[in-house]
Amino acid sequence: MTAPARKDSHSRDERRISNTEASKFEAERNASMRGLSKVLKQEINAGLTADDLECVDGSDRPCADGVALISPGGVAVEVTTNGRIVLGPMAQQKYSVNEDGSLRARGSNTAAAREAAEAVAPSVEALLGAGRGEVRRETVASSDARSSAEDFETSLTEALRAATQSASDDDDDDDGDSGRDLAKVALAGLGALAVGEMLSGQRQVALNTGDRVIVTRRDGSEQVLKDDNALLRQAGNEVQTENFSDGSSRTVVSRPDGSQIITIRGADLTVLRRVHVAADGSETVLIDDSVEVPPVEIASLPPAPAPEAAPTNEAQLREALAQEAAVNRRFTLNQVRTIPEVRNLVAPVDISAITFDTGSAAINPDQARQLATLGTVIEDVIAANPREIFLIEGHTDAVGATTYNLALSDRRAESVALALSEYFNVPPENLVVQGYGEEYLKIPVLTDERQNRRASVRRITDLLASAQ
Repeated sequence: MTAPARKDSHSRDERRISNTEASKFEAERNASMRGLSKVLKQEINAGLTADDLECVDGSDRPCADGVALISPGGVAVEVTTNGRIVLGPMAQQKYSVNEDGSLRARGSNTAAAREAAEAVAPSVEALLGAGRGEVRRETVASSDARSSAEDFETSLTEALRAATQSASDDDDDDDGDSGRDLAKVALAGLGALAVGEMLSGQRQVALNTGDRVIVTRRDGSEQVLKDDNALLRQAGNEVQTENFSDGSSRTVVSRPDGSQIITIRGADLTVLRRVHVAADGSETVLIDDSVEVPPVEIASLPPAPAPEAAPTNEAQLREALAQEAAVNRRFTLNQVRTIPEVRNLVAPVDISAITFDTGSAAINPDQARQLATLGTVIEDVIAANPREIFLIEGHTDAVGATTYNLALSDRRAESVALALSEYFNVPPENLVVQGYGEEYLKIPVLTDERQNRRASVRRITDLLASAQ
């Protein structure tokens, strides 16, 4: 991979690194990104030169300061002063490589992130109040309310085995967009989806754990479909759900204390709007993705704040979570969830008190009690401002299938949120959970690294348009 490039016409106009600098990280990057390293090596062997590179943002060469170079094969690279092309840092990579050698879009390059960046306001029946939907009522029993100590009903190993078998049996390469409508999926429930089934939007079911479905997009990226109301399904709550023909829904969760949480979801089950109604009738808008926001131009966003040392006491934790986003605009929740450059405008705080058993998303009571400081701080912050929203993120190491890791990380994030609610009275409606699998490794290695099996929290209130 270190063959010299034949041409480098932009060496005086673009950043170049010394060979000494390259030698410090080259071996580590090649080891931690083996797939991309192989792709780049093939390109170099085929005659790739520095003049063949492109600016990652699509602009003309020379690239502006801070704009990465990317190879025709999609690999972010750096060039040395004597023309060598070397693998760029993981944070700049727009793709990962699957076991079969195919590229998988990552970060802001995914279909979901691109769609979110366009900022198209949702137009669903549940938001528009168009007509009436089918109404279902239930009282949540203790047996139906998931606790943080519970694991998947269907083990991830079993689900992955079923997915692998289904994939080997399915020879249909349907690249069309004639798959099952997400509206029908929302009405039928996630459990009705079969692995290999095509959904609208060129989504194919890759894994189904019963309460979560991982779909693969045409660009190779993976996306979680899950019920964003799961945190609200606590024993004793009355739940009334009105399902509309387009798959959207309006759910009213009534609590014994007289308060209500009203949530409107899209056909993909994600929250579009959530309002807390107190017993006295006063309303607090928590989430509102129907608010019009401008499209996201990543190049115009300010840089992410520099990471700080992990807080070691309550005062430091309060200070870390109180940091405000240095940006003069707001975003939808969907943009925060799916576009890393938006999410990173507020720094995450790692939840070091929790570790998970291999393949498990359960938190035992002893571990849950270790969340006392975090629970106390979040509860106090919400008490002072009921509009506060916290994003709980789940991450895994890079061992195992990506679909497996994505489902596991998302369930782990949910477990942390449930533990905060169960043990420390944190209002679940103020928490949003999202798993990112192995996408953002804290330690860039492909081994069983404990520090990569983590959960983190961000106070995203300052980023949300609904908080204005």
